[in-house]
Amino acid sequence: MGKGSLRDKSHRHSLILSLLRSEDFWTTESLCLKLSISHRTLMRDLAELREIGHPIDSDKGRGGGISLRGRWGLTKLLLSNEEVISMLVSLAVTEAIGTPVLGGNLKSIRNRISDSFPQDQRILIKKLRSRILVGKLASTEVLSSYQAPKDSILDALNTAFFHQKTLVMKYTDGKDATTEREVEPQMILLNWPVWYFLCWDRTKKDKRLFRIDRIQKITLTNQHFSLKSYSDLAAGFEEFFEPL
Repeated sequence: MGKGSLRDKSHRHSLILSLLRSEDFWTTESLCLKLSISHRTLMRDLAELREIGHPIDSDKGRGGGISLRGRWGLTKLLLSNEEVISMLVSLAVTEAIGTPVLGGNLKSIRNRISDSFPQDQRILIKKLRSRILVGKLASTEVLSSYQAPKDSILDALNTAFFHQKTLVMKYTDGKDATTEREVEPQMILLNWPVWYFLCWDRTKKDKRLFRIDRIQKITLTNQHFSLKSYSDLAAGFEEFFEPL
């Protein structure tokens, strides 16, 4: 199948979902006429949409009715990339906690939320998701020394991460030694509720992991950085974390 055919099918799928959201009920005949496609093509498209998680109900036969159960969707919800990532992280945290209530299929829900946005935004969201790794809950030992980071620190880190800006920071390690580093915040690692930034340390010319509550001061620069190889950065962490 050529690229044009794939684009046509993707566009047709979007149209089908849009039409199903617009009305409580469609007949197969009316949908075929609206989309200018055959009954066979419509049935195949509906089957493919069901396979990727869309709750489509249909009655058998050419005159059968088709509806989108609940008509749920995010097509009219305008969110920035940062807001989308925050929502996906919240779902990932719920999954990591292992809540017994409303906790099923959260990974599938995260994927479907990502897929609900326009193509250009989906590409950016996918790129951001690959830079966020989620692991298990933080250990009791780590929690005993953890303190909530300052809002000013978080704001600067978010800007540096999302916009790929280098920053200079004062950092105090686990032995109470304080150093100043110039770093590129390449990835985020989460052991809820503890966040880490996996950075390329320009001072040490190597990757380094920083716990954000140990960052004492941050100065954001205007220097843009390029992303390093995922395999190089994630090496040693993949056993304990998985991408958002």
